Amino acid sequence: MTIFPNHAALDYDDRIVRLVPGYPLSLDLMACMLATRFNGPCRILVPGCGTGAEVLALASLLPYARFTAVEPSPGMLEVARRKLALARMEDRVTFIQGMIDDLPDDQHDAATLSLVLHFLPDDGAKAALLAEIARRLVDNAPLLLFDAVWSNATDNALGFWLQQQGHDEETANAVLKRMNSQWHRPSPERVSQLLAEAGFPAIEPFFQAFGFLGLRTQRRQRR
Repeated sequence: MTIFPNHAALDYDDRIVRLVPGYPLSLDLMACMLATRFNGPCRILVPGCGTGAEVLALASLLPYARFTAVEPSPGMLEVARRKLALARMEDRVTFIQGMIDDLPDDQHDAATLSLVLHFLPDDGAKAALLAEIARRLVDNAPLLLFDAVWSNATDNALGFWLQQQGHDEETANAVLKRMNSQWHRPSPERVSQLLAEAGFPAIEPFFQAFGFLGLRTQRRQRR
């Protein structure tokens, strides 16, 4: 799995909105969906929380929620801590530097997973992550997933969009090359299969743009 170097956290928030179409919107949509589901205390798991944008978006609309924010990069996690402290929300977040395997099996009422799955090869690592999330969710808990999927048909449009965000053609092409050579983008059908195998059978799209997909599902009820 990719672990961002500490220096990558310094300008990550500026870069990500110009690299991923609809990123801020996807976080807002996640927050709205969870806000309509929970109007009281709840626990939300956020693996790969990065610089905390995801937690901040959720916490802003879920005033009674508490969060478990997991991130392997110390630099990214430090930015997340500062961001939540500035918003006076740090007391609602348990920050854990490490992987989801480092967590106890405490149960959560919901989970989000943004821009993490494509870093993992489909050699069992993707399935293992989703299974670990499922283990830590109560029955019928929602999981909101946002990530890159394989979509060769839209790569040209994505390259054009990148140039509209201020990247020159060479940089845009380099981004696409990295996505194709270093990322592990599954097909949408494969994502659905992985989710179903991990215990998330009912899947509903909530966002799609140029090879980035948002899905809503929920933890299967245990027998």
